[in-house]
Amino acid sequence: MSVAKHGPQPVRRPGEAGEPAASDAPGVRPDAAELAGLLDLVDQAVVVCDQAGKLRWCNAPAWRLLPGLRLGEAPTGPLGRAAARGDKLFEAEVEGRELSGRRVERDSLWGVGGHAWLVRDESGDRERLLSQAAQGTRSEFLAEAGRTLCASLHPGRTVRAVVKTAVPALADTAAVFLPIDGTWSAWHRAGPDQASGRFTVAEAEEAPLVARALRGLLTRPERCGRRDLTGLADALAPWRDDDGEALVVTLPGVGAPSGVLVLARGSGRPAFDAADTDLAEEFAARAGMALAAAALYTEQADAASAMHEELVPDALPRIPGVHLAAAYRPAHEGLQLSGDFYHVRPSAVGGGADFVFGDVCGSGVEAAVIGGRVRRSLRTLAAVESQPVPVLHRLNELLLEDSTATFATMVFGSARPAENGGLDVLVAGGGHLPPLVLRTNGRVEDVDIGGTLVGALPEAEFEQATVHLAPGELMLLYSDGITEARGGPTEQEMYGEHRLIRDLATCAGMPAGAVAERVDLLLGQWLAGRPHDDLAVLVIQAPPAQPAATPALRSERAEPVDGRPR
Repeated sequence: MSVAKHGPQPVRRPGEAGEPAASDAPGVRPDAAELAGLLDLVDQAVVVCDQAGKLRWCNAPAWRLLPGLRLGEAPTGPLGRAAARGDKLFEAEVEGRELSGRRVERDSLWGVGGHAWLVRDESGDRERLLSQAAQGTRSEFLAEAGRTLCASLHPGRTVRAVVKTAVPALADTAAVFLPIDGTWSAWHRAGPDQASGRFTVAEAEEAPLVARALRGLLTRPERCGRRDLTGLADALAPWRDDDGEALVVTLPGVGAPSGVLVLARGSGRPAFDAADTDLAEEFAARAGMALAAAALYTEQADAASAMHEELVPDALPRIPGVHLAAAYRPAHEGLQLSGDFYHVRPSAVGGGADFVFGDVCGSGVEAAVIGGRVRRSLRTLAAVESQPVPVLHRLNELLLEDSTATFATMVFGSARPAENGGLDVLVAGGGHLPPLVLRTNGRVEDVDIGGTLVGALPEAEFEQATVHLAPGELMLLYSDGITEARGGPTEQEMYGEHRLIRDLATCAGMPAGAVAERVDLLLGQWLAGRPHDDLAVLVIQAPPAQPAATPALRSERAEPVDGRPR
């Protein structure tokens, strides 16, 4: 009785003792013709040599990659030299191809000592690696160009950055021609030197490609020679190589080109190929957008500056007999625009000053625009009406007729020099906080003039009052942003009218400018950098009394009796 043995059995691989190799299996080993056909299909050259080093057989790729092979003869060329040296590895350039291979020793190859060379074409791999490296370099250049071009919104600095970035990465000399406005425009150059200048329409016409690009008619970069840019020779002065080449590229903008980039290379540098053209076009896209952004920013900045000049309070005039000062802190300090406004001008009748101080509902640009409109309307109305209350009534009608739903609080009045010194101040109120009067003894009084909001109700009521300011005394007009400023120890407590009155009382005897600065300083300390509403104060002060003149002392000499001085 036989007993079967169980448990793990040793694993034998093909070719080991007791296990037939695949080549020994019946019907598996291909014949010579089949084997040659299969080896013709591989992507390597197979070169089989006998023990004497002579070629016995090779596949089809070998005939293609290693021309000069002869059956029965030793390989020649780089492969033959590698074999003669006994090298195990083979690497060489043959007819423009990058070849590499290795030597395989096999005793079974036609006798003892036979060997084979396995050789492959690595040109494609190397080209791919070079292409990847070039692509990496292109990406790094474009990324750095983007960072450089976005570093400034100043048009001059931006265009200089464009030409400096293009040299030497793209060209030996680079020039940008800006759009023509009228009969001339500017150019900027980098290369062996940096320069800028102007060119005319006629000069641009002598460089047809540049003229077409400036009109937006050049859709793709185009190559040309130096003679094709004759009219712009001054801009490209360092480029004097007649055998060189230039590339004209449109710099795209918003609706129209931002300019034209001309890249010039000397004959000692390769001409622009397709890859160079693509890279120049990608760079031009970034450069054009940077120039367009800088131009747009400049236009907006100019418009904002013009608007700012119109909307911010005018500088206080110098008016004989009236001392003036103001402090102005918008809620959006970066804009420097506020809904608080004031305006003072010399009175056309009787000397002194006419003034208005107000606060438009809201803050920022919209409130500043409305405040500017109110100031202009008041100036027009005051030119035909000198009494404050009628002016406020007419302004109320104008605001109600306006399609913009808004209202304002304000104080409108005049300050006239009094006969016995000081000022007589007439003020009319339209829903604004009462002005505060600081007397010479430090007492603070409020002037209750009430009145309804201006522009809120058709049947508005306005009141007026007259206050006499003795020499050195002043009136303080302020916006509700002062009293409603939140800060202090709890960071939420309002500054309040009581603190303003207390702090104003400490300013007795100070000139108008010092009073305005002190109020602004105390508010800044109270806020400690926290957000706030629009803040503004206007100080109207009677000049201090002039000290009485001290009579000059006279020394008298006694007259001589006898003609001799004593």
